[in-house]
Parts: sequence; C-alpha cells; structure tokens
Amino acid sequence: MTELSIQALSRKAGDAVLFEEASLTLAPGELIGLLGPNGAGKTSLLRTALGMEKRSAGTSTISGADCEILSPVARARQIAYLPQQRPLAWPNTVRDVVALGRFAYGAAPGRLSDIDSAAVDRAIQLCDLAALAHRTADTLSGGELARVHCARAFAAEAPLLIADEPVAALDPRHQFRIMDIIAAYVARGGGALVVLHDIALAARYATRLIWMKDGHIVADGPVAETLTAERLAEIYGIKATVDGARIEITGAI
Repeated sequence: MTELSIQALSRKAGDAVLFEEASLTLAPGELIGLLGPNGAGKTSLLRTALGMEKRSAGTSTISGADCEILSPVARARQIAYLPQQRPLAWPNTVRDVVALGRFAYGAAPGRLSDIDSAAVDRAIQLCDLAALAHRTADTLSGGELARVHCARAFAAEAPLLIADEPVAALDPRHQFRIMDIIAAYVARGGGALVVLHDIALAARYATRLIWMKDGHIVADGPVAETLTAERLAEIYGIKATVDGARIEITGAI
C-alpha cells in the first residue's frame, strides 16, 4: 500500500522557521483536511514533504522511499500534486491540459499511447468535462478550469493526491463539485490531503482534520474530536459554536 509518512519534518529559510517537527501520514481511504490561517506553514509543509523544497530536519517517505531522492517522475507515479498556483502558459485544449498529467509515463499532448489516452478519457469523465474537451482552457469559467486541473492530477492515476486550496475563489456550488470529485476519488481507493480555508466544507468531507498554527501541527484526528469552539479560538482567533459538523461563527476574539 502506498503511504506518505512525514516524521519530525522541519524547514527553515535563513533565520525564519517555516514549520517544524511536523509529523503525519496519508494513506488510501483517507480524505484529510489541512487547516490553518495564512502563514501557518501549510504550503511549505506540503512542498517539503514532496521533496520539492529542501528540508532542514526530519524525514518524508513515500512507501519507504525518501521523497528528496525520488525523481519527479517516480514521485508523480505515486502521488499527484495540485499546487496552489496553477497558471496556464498557453491556450491548450482541455484534453491537452489533462494529458499533461501523463508526463510521468513519458506522454505528452498529441503523443499518447492507448493506455495514456484511456487514462485521460477516464479523468475527463470523472470530472464531467467531456462536453468541454475540445474547448481551449482560456475560454473556461473559474469552476470549469478548477475541474480541468483536478482532471490533470487524476490522469496520473496515482494512489495519493495532495491538493493545495483546490476550491479557492470558487462559488459554493463549484466548491461542492470539486470536493465531490475528490471524495469520489477517495471512495474508489485513493487517499487525499487537501488544504482548505472553509472549515465547514472540511468538516463535511474530511475523514480527518490536521490543524496548523505558527508552523506547528497542533491537532490531528477525526472531525468529532478536533473540531471544537476552543480550537477555532486557538487557531483562528474567532468565537464560534460547534454542533457536530455545524459551525456558527459569531465574531472575532
């Protein structure tokens, strides 16, 4: 079974500590919500865990292999990464953008094997993009483009997914649609770690919540155990009432 294991991971930039002593695991069957205010260290943690940024201490492995040593191709076959910034350099068709997810297998748009083409088609169907497959990406709405980027990640057919704010700037309908797609991926046997700022959305979909503040993981566990009014006050400095997964924010502290 593919598993991402992070143990006592830390990263510094000069004298600044971006995060330290972070430990977590991600395995198939889990949908983990990673929560915390801006500047908590969430994106730095993800990029360092994947070996994309140099760690200062600790370990990060995928199925026992050190993430810093793995080649980008080997890593991409085990874990798909959807970054926070997802620029498109030119107006490719939707299908060609999704096909970029097959780079780990030596594929490229216009040069797909039958296996690659079938994987791209499955990702397009999963994200409900068949009607848009031949549109250019620069003609799409924000919600449609978010589904394209999800499909590109899913085209790799990796057992794990890390998505950094996949629903940022989307309206509520499209936020639910993206999270439904990720939840369906997990239901089929994948594992996902998703950075979210919408606490209620995280509570609705996640099987586990990881909470960060000031570069530290302060809690990791089921929604029912970790989502409390006290934790929202500690992490975000807000007053709230919590009833199960229902949250009512009443103001700032």
